[in-house]
Amino acid sequence: MSIPTSASPSLDDLTAVTTRLSVATAVLCFLVILLDGYDTAVVAFAAPTLAHDWGLAAAAFTPAFVATSLGAVIGYVSCGALTARFGHRRVIVASVVTFALLTFATILVRSIPALTVLRLATALGLGGAIPTAIALASDHAPPRWREMTAAVVTVAIIFGGTLGGMAAVPLLHHFGWPALFVVGALLPLALAPALGTWLPDRPRPPVPSGSTGGSVAVLFQAGLALPTALLWAMAFLTFMQSYTFTYWLPLLLTSFGFGRATAALGNTYIGSGAIAGVVLMVLLVRFVGSARYLAIAFAVGTCFVLLLALGGLPAGWIPALLFLIGAGLGIGGVGQAAIGAMLYPTSLRTTGIGWSSAAGRLGSILGPAIAGAFLGLHWQARSVIAAAAVPALLSAAAAAAIFVVSQRRPDRSIPHG
Repeated sequence: MSIPTSASPSLDDLTAVTTRLSVATAVLCFLVILLDGYDTAVVAFAAPTLAHDWGLAAAAFTPAFVATSLGAVIGYVSCGALTARFGHRRVIVASVVTFALLTFATILVRSIPALTVLRLATALGLGGAIPTAIALASDHAPPRWREMTAAVVTVAIIFGGTLGGMAAVPLLHHFGWPALFVVGALLPLALAPALGTWLPDRPRPPVPSGSTGGSVAVLFQAGLALPTALLWAMAFLTFMQSYTFTYWLPLLLTSFGFGRATAALGNTYIGSGAIAGVVLMVLLVRFVGSARYLAIAFAVGTCFVLLLALGGLPAGWIPALLFLIGAGLGIGGVGQAAIGAMLYPTSLRTTGIGWSSAAGRLGSILGPAIAGAFLGLHWQARSVIAAAAVPALLSAAAAAAIFVVSQRRPDRSIPHG
């Protein structure tokens, strides 16, 4: 009597399973970053109403905005070592639950010091989720789709801010500012069980000989030093500009005649433009190269910033200008993650993306802090917006330098597009 044996899976079966796993991983990571993007920006949506209810000037919210970015930096630089010890899935689930619970706790605060401390703690979870999710989605993507997967997953943070800005208007009108934080808590808590059940994991592969997993030093070895430095500079500068708008634009737009609730739509206009910019980048990047595309987009976006600040155009033009600014400048976070996903091997990907994101978040601390200082000195809103053009233009120069390096070092893994 013969013993039945299971048929070996065919190559097509293995390919189908791998494809389903890749897509499922990308979808789950997209949702993580989407909710992360909402919870990162939610304090900006609430700030105009909080300033009115608490009787505070706009500049009073600078510590809370800076604390959000500072906490994210700590999360970014820690995620490489944490994933090496606990794995990507556990780090993602823990990060999501952490920022969800602390976002919910924000409804209890009634002062700037309390809001600042809570935003710092919340951002530890926010910072731990993004690089880990990008790296995990990239690890499970086929090599030829890795850069696109990183871009598509990373754009979720823009979707989160954009959808949040749209939802903020009815939530503020009907339920008040606490509703913004309740929604920001319930959605990630609902997602957490699915992440724990279906999110895959992969043992971290060995890092190069003589290196330590999660150590920043490995990013400056084997010819990676110059592209790493340029990537950090680009991330720092583009985040410096974009987060100045993320945190301060709703308050700045009140000087352009927007109401306290409708001012949150400013982030929606920019986010919508950023989504369009990412789609255009995906379509064109194979022809012009990612770094060159970013350099051109940043330069064009800078022109629209100056037009908004100095053009003296009617208020009806502002939504269109914000959309164009988003299309040019709102793609920096996606661009740096896509470059990092291709630049670094699997063993260094979480660390590489984490540290480049941390460099960006340092810019996101400095930019809003400078803008807050300018507002404290009674600068006009248009002057603050014009100042944001400086880091935007410098980020274009940094992206151009990355393109030059990629052309001069074709043997390296710097992406050409």
